[in-house]
Amino acid sequence: MKNETYPLVLPPDLLGEARQTAKEAGLSLADAMRQSLKLGLPKLREQLATQSPKPFTPEEAREAFAPDPEWDAVTAAMSGLPIGLSVSVTCSTPSQSRP
Repeated sequence: MKNETYPLVLPPDLLGEARQTAKEAGLSLADAMRQSLKLGLPKLREQLATQSPKPFTPEEAREAFAPDPEWDAVTAAMSGLPIGLSVSVTCSTPSQSRP
């Protein structure tokens, strides 16, 4: 079996934790890293790998793409608003009277 060397940069706190774990497990640092990958990669894949969503069933597709009167009313109302309307705001502070 051919092995490959992969340089890995670790922050000091993670390296310290890896060294401590290797010591407690009675392993070399390299063996602890290999074991860590073997044990952790399935969990990483399970939690972070994106899965393709399953396709809609015919019923879900009809429901998802059916006309929506409420949405149609919102878009109709929004399309009647002017575009590029600029608003200017003037702020003034009330003058304080002094005795």
